[in-house]
Formats: sequence, C-alpha cells, structure tokens
Amino acid sequence: SALASDSLYAAQFHCAIKTDGGVACWGEDSYGQVSDAPSSGSFTQLSSGGYYTCGLKSDGGVSCWGANWDDLVSNAPSSGSFAQLSSGYRHICGLESDGSVSCWGLDNYGQTTPPSGSFTQLSSGQEHTCGLESDGSVSCWGGSSYINGTPSTGTFVEIQATRNSTCGILEAGNVICWGSSSNDQLNPP
Repeated sequence: SALASDSLYAAQFHCAIKTDGGVACWGEDSYGQVSDAPSSGSFTQLSSGGYYTCGLKSDGGVSCWGANWDDLVSNAPSSGSFAQLSSGYRHICGLESDGSVSCWGLDNYGQTTPPSGSFTQLSSGQEHTCGLESDGSVSCWGGSSYINGTPSTGTFVEIQATRNSTCGILEAGNVICWGSSSNDQLNPP
C-alpha cells in the first residue's frame, strides 16, 4: 500500500492504495479531491499536489481527480507506460518507462516543459521538478528561484524536492541542497 498527502499546500486530505490496489481518500473535499477518487481500478502509486491526486494505474496509465486547475485533471494521459509520478502544486510530471518525462498542468514557470534525456527518478516542488538522469546527473526545470544553484557536477543516487528547494544524495553519501534557504534548509548536518 502507499499513501499520498497534500498537507504541504493546506488542502488537508489524504489518499491511500488499499491492499487490493483500489484507492481510498479522506479529509477536506472542497474540490472533489476525496469524493472524485476512482471507485475501481488497480493502482501502484499516488502523488498529491494542490487539491488533487494522480494515481499510477497498474497498466502504466494515469488517473487524476480533484481540482482541475489548468486542466491538470482533464489532461491526464489515460494510457501510457508511466513508471513514476511526482506532483507539484498545480503541475505533475510522469516518468515514462523509456526514461522520458511528460508533464502537464500549470506552466507559468516552465514546470511542464522538461528537458529531453533519460531519467530514473523525479521529484517535484511547488513550481519546479528535478530529475535524476541515468548518468547520475540532475536536471531541474520550472520556477527559477527554486532551482538556482543546481549542481553541475557529481553523481547522484537520489533527489528530493520540497516546496522551494531540492536536496540530492551523492554517490559518495554526502548531501547537497539548492534553491531557497529561507529556513536554513540548504545546510544539511
């Protein structure tokens, strides 16, 4: 089972994958983020953003529900071969099984315009997404104030974006962070 929550954006709802692959959602429902959850189907991953959730179906397709800002819900690809989803506030990116990336939703900062390349992991913040490329490098796109300082060297094994910053674990085990440092979040211990 898996859990997706949107507490970062004050929507205060949660969704989970049940043991049979179905979806259960609960909490605040002002945009249908709970009541519009799929009543059937089998899911392998959930990712929630600002008042919406998208689920990766077991056949590799995507289903989204909740707030349809910027056609985020209605433009979700119903078929495909996705391997991972990562939600920002009003955009979402999907990692396809061939390593390419597709994004949809709000694109006011270029957050739905990923670079070409082959990726192994995605992580979205509020208005940006970063991708771990197959060679261990990192590429970020979207809100430029959140991706400033993206490391150009080093081999990464994992990345994690937050609301306005991103951290990555290097192959050697040390952590590097970049983006906004309003709460000293760029200085790992």
